[in-house]
Amino acid sequence: MNVETRSLVRFSETFIQLFATDNNKCFETAQRYFNRIRSTLCAIKKVFQKTTPRSMVQLPEGAAQPTVFERSSLSYGACVIDMYGLASYDDCVQQLYHKLETLLATAATTLGLCHRMIESEEMIRQDVQQLKDIYHDSCNQLMGSVREFASFLGSVQQLPETELNRRRKSARSLDDFLKKEYHNVPRQEFKQYVWLEAVRQGHNDGLSEEETYLFHDNHERVRQVRWVIEHFDELNVEGQQGKLDSTILVYFLKWCGVGQTKEKRLYQYFCDTYRGRYSLLVWSAVSKERKDQRESGITDRGAAATFQQMIEKLQEEAAVV
Repeated sequence: MNVETRSLVRFSETFIQLFATDNNKCFETAQRYFNRIRSTLCAIKKVFQKTTPRSMVQLPEGAAQPTVFERSSLSYGACVIDMYGLASYDDCVQQLYHKLETLLATAATTLGLCHRMIESEEMIRQDVQQLKDIYHDSCNQLMGSVREFASFLGSVQQLPETELNRRRKSARSLDDFLKKEYHNVPRQEFKQYVWLEAVRQGHNDGLSEEETYLFHDNHERVRQVRWVIEHFDELNVEGQQGKLDSTILVYFLKWCGVGQTKEKRLYQYFCDTYRGRYSLLVWSAVSKERKDQRESGITDRGAAATFQQMIEKLQEEAAVV
């Protein structure tokens, strides 16, 4: 029970915020089993019930109905507690009592957690905006996995239609689809659905698989990035010894807005696409400059804003010409 309880507590930390998990029904399943364990109280309750006097006294308004454990003669008034206290029994009896007490208390606490999570899950399912936020956050997390996505692309020769994709097409609306599939689809199936849909939409918008991975949530940005790389030499980007300026390269990476975990992959995309006259830098040099900028207090937003000003200036000059 302790192992199961620890697992449930750990699951509860992220369960609601994930659209699909490997333990979609863990709280419903645990609730059934823990209810069975807690139901052992029923037999004990029947014993106490037989020794509880009936009372026809009307309870005051707002007063809670006393339990049989409180009213039974086994619980109060019939004997002196000290006379038959737990301490008078052997150690094995005391240990058994404490184990049972802990067992029932843990069952009750875990049941409370299960009830709370099931209620929260249902509240999310009825809140369309929160449900959409969770769905998009989960998609973004999956698209942020560099190795997994790259491995997936390498294993797929075509874009098959998954069962989840078919259900999405048959749903009356995105809202209905999200309500029905929230915590009802295995994580691996959801991964495949997200990746296939991202690649399919990328192809429809003229993006390569690499561009889809880097800019899955902003396809319009790809057009801008392509234009910037094409005109990169016009941004005064010459560094030392005929190489590109590492400072400008870091500004470019931050302006793209793909997140730090994808920046190395983005730089490789830049190297594969760049056709200018300056020599490329190795990634370690760019990474060092990125670290130096961070330590000097230059924020990602500040670097992106600086690069945006450079682009706007270049566009204004091109318009004049």
